[in-house]
Amino acid sequence: MKRFSSLRIRLVGIVFLAVAPATVLLVYTHLSWIGFIIGLLALGAAWIGGEMFVLRQIDSLLAATKGLASGNLSSRTGLSSETTELGELARSFDVMAETLEKQNRERENTEKSLLNRAHQQTVIAALGQYAIVASDLSPLLTQSVLLIAQTLEVEYCSVLELLPDEKAFLLRAGVGWKDGFVGQTRVETGSESQSGYTLISGEPVVVADLGQEKRFKLPPLLIDHGAVSGVTVAIQGHSRPFGVLGVHTTRKRIFSEDEVHFLMAVATVLAMAVERQQTEPEIQKLAAFAKFNPNPVLEFSAEGRLTYFNEAAQKISTLLGQEHPQTILPPNVAGIVQTCLVTGQTRLHLETRPGNRILSWSFYPVMASQVVHCYVEDITDRMNLEEQFRQAQKMESVGQLAAGVAHDFNNILTIIQGHSSLLMSRSTLSPAMTTSIQAISFASERAASLTRQLLMFSRKQVIQPKQLDLKYVVNNMSKMLQRLLGETIVLKCHSASQLPTVLGDTGMMEQVLMNLAVNARDAMTKGGELIVRTEPVSIDEKYVKFHPNARVGLFVCLQVTDTGCGMDAATKKRIFEPFFTTKEAGKGTGLGLATVYGIAKQHSGWIEVSSQVGQGTTFKIYFPASVKPAEAPAEESPIAQVRGGSETILVVEDEPVLRDIAQLILQDCGYRVVDAASGVEALTVWQRHQGNIDLLLTDMIMPDGLSGKDLAESLLTHKPSLKVIFTSGYDVDDIGGNLGAKNGSRFLQKPYSRSTLAKAVRDCLDA
Repeated sequence: MKRFSSLRIRLVGIVFLAVAPATVLLVYTHLSWIGFIIGLLALGAAWIGGEMFVLRQIDSLLAATKGLASGNLSSRTGLSSETTELGELARSFDVMAETLEKQNRERENTEKSLLNRAHQQTVIAALGQYAIVASDLSPLLTQSVLLIAQTLEVEYCSVLELLPDEKAFLLRAGVGWKDGFVGQTRVETGSESQSGYTLISGEPVVVADLGQEKRFKLPPLLIDHGAVSGVTVAIQGHSRPFGVLGVHTTRKRIFSEDEVHFLMAVATVLAMAVERQQTEPEIQKLAAFAKFNPNPVLEFSAEGRLTYFNEAAQKISTLLGQEHPQTILPPNVAGIVQTCLVTGQTRLHLETRPGNRILSWSFYPVMASQVVHCYVEDITDRMNLEEQFRQAQKMESVGQLAAGVAHDFNNILTIIQGHSSLLMSRSTLSPAMTTSIQAISFASERAASLTRQLLMFSRKQVIQPKQLDLKYVVNNMSKMLQRLLGETIVLKCHSASQLPTVLGDTGMMEQVLMNLAVNARDAMTKGGELIVRTEPVSIDEKYVKFHPNARVGLFVCLQVTDTGCGMDAATKKRIFEPFFTTKEAGKGTGLGLATVYGIAKQHSGWIEVSSQVGQGTTFKIYFPASVKPAEAPAEESPIAQVRGGSETILVVEDEPVLRDIAQLILQDCGYRVVDAASGVEALTVWQRHQGNIDLLLTDMIMPDGLSGKDLAESLLTHKPSLKVIFTSGYDVDDIGGNLGAKNGSRFLQKPYSRSTLAKAVRDCLDA
């Protein structure tokens, strides 16, 4: 679709402003018409001048690039056999896309493996801690099989206890087995069964397909439950084995080495618990102590003296820049230890903040040996994620509120613009009346701009993306920004010579620059320097680790730095909230940075802010880089006078005043109009007119449970040739999937004027 370039609009607007007074003078002074021709020539000159700044359109790999930009890493160009420069570019793109897809797949596999391993370690740690305090073995075994089944995602898990005569196992604990099996079922101990074979060999036994297994026979227990694959490990004690821990599934599965090690670790924990019960006084201290816990573990004497710490405790103290764990202990640790031993109660989740980390301490008294075991967890990342989640929820809820306000406000503006444009179309208006109506129209347009900012923040503003070179966007805006900043502020623009393009909306990018410039200007009341920089940035895993919003890949960074007053931490935390401002009443709407935040999110980017009081502020906005060259805006011809028609139009709008203005405008254009206040009422009107309706103009969101989309789908089943125009106070990117493609449906954004409504209707009818 062709459209005006923003530069052309500015040039034409400037010439119009320049020519308008001369035109009025010519009309009232009856001078020669040559002056008007000069004005038209000036308009043409502005048109040609704008065209000189428009880049040529080029053929490129748009479909593949859009697919990659939307996250489809399997997107390919299909031009690998092309021998021209385009083919070389296509092959480079395919190689890059294949590399990205491979890296993404490897990263997902690694993350999944690390997550599973962390989950398994957490289960082991939890069972180890439970084994320390558990006085009865049965609850520990029951909890173990439940956690194992959930962690490994298997149907069956069992603990087979070797009976005293060593001729059979007893199904002591299990999950997934039929009622009556646990506590009753016996399994032979001979080498002909998997469990017996495991106990004799002392090694883990992994079976991918029990039906093909030749080392032992399939026991009746597994046959009755349809087991196909499984793993069994021995629970070994110091004096004699306790039994066998096993997992089985009804589908064919190859268990990984990590999963086998996880079962072996759980079996070790269970063996320790058994030994603890068997040698209670002597082994209690060691059994309660999670020696190989991945989290820091410490032991304190009754006097509060640190008597033991594991390797993880030493590592975390080194991470915090200390040589010994003693230096990172909580305040009054001796008092905590003594209180635990006196009361016999644990002290959990005691938080300390050494350096930039957050540690959670849990103290468990071991009364028999009069020591206290302490477990430490670094919860910094979790706390940061929780804080980010709360902030995201807050911004999301405020965004929904802003979108709702914008929607209702757009309905009001539609009424104002509709009536003002309808009045301006009257040739009998006096000049004074025309001036007043124009003032109303201009004011409503400014209000519509405000609602667009609200929709940008709430990410409901549909972007019109194209390949942009941010360097040219900054250069084109530099003169306007300098005028905006004033004489006391120096503007400096720096851009990398080789800057990748980004897929973005030109108007929104200019809005980002304008809002950041205004924010910087207000922070430099006594003058200063504003530096705008664009450069390519490659983000790696190390950077992502310390910047949660970042992603791995190539990005274009738009950096705006001022030398203003800066911000404190409390202000910086709220700057992206809509309507939050530190300016005086009437000096700002509080939507500038909220709009920047919304635009960054819509372009799949993120913002990083650094600021200190008295030392200025730096905004860094990261946009995903693209390999496609920048494209020029398409040419659009001037809008001609819109003609009306005599067709029949059904207007469906739940707001009575909006329904009335739409009816007035369309009737003024010569159309026959019927209306309805809801989708249900529209069906009745349709039946009353026996489907003799040429076009449906309907709001997207309506009462009575029948939306505009549902109404259109229903009517199109009766009349496939029906033309449809959807309207909404929101910007809607998708009006029904294939619905729009099948019958040429259109979308009309509220607020609309007489001319925009008339043109939309005529274009839809003529399509």
